[in-house]
Amino acid sequence: MTSRTAVLTASLLALLLLPAVPAGAGGGCHEGVTQGTGDTVELIDACFTPTTLRIEPGDSVTFVNRDGFVHNVTAHLWGYFDDLEQGDAFTATFDEEGVYPYACTYHPGMTGALVVGDGDGPGSGAAVTVSSFGAPPPPSPQIEVRTVTKTREAGASSPLVWLAAGIGLAAGLGLAALVRRRRSVAAA
Repeated sequence: MTSRTAVLTASLLALLLLPAVPAGAGGGCHEGVTQGTGDTVELIDACFTPTTLRIEPGDSVTFVNRDGFVHNVTAHLWGYFDDLEQGDAFTATFDEEGVYPYACTYHPGMTGALVVGDGDGPGSGAAVTVSSFGAPPPPSPQIEVRTVTKTREAGASSPLVWLAAGIGLAAGLGLAALVRRRRSVAAA
């Protein structure tokens, strides 16, 4: 393989691989845990904001992806397991008191929780009493999940993808210039 072919191959690989970096960038709130009230959880910078949201029984919460890359909201017996692209949202209503933890499976450490009421109910887990040969715990409450709103235009791209592609192109061109300079010095 000639040097020119190697440079071209490296440049093309950089263009193909760098745009994938933001989607696989990990997750978790690097700023620390946040708490809040209201009816919206935003997915920003691979973080659920607020991390812990307090609501009352019967309240609805809307989850909105503000990032330029895909997320999901997975939980026990509720959530939105399909891809949430930038601008996508879904709403869930929580009737039972308790704690409802959730996470994004694409970004390890990206977790959050809803505290409904005083948090003492079963939430999305079963209330468990430990005793020998005891009865099984009561079934978990059913949660109504509502519509997903698609606001993303077809073919729209994230600015991060274009930035990563530009960086890859610049790196490839820089490498090509370095190889060319070394050849001209060696020939002289």
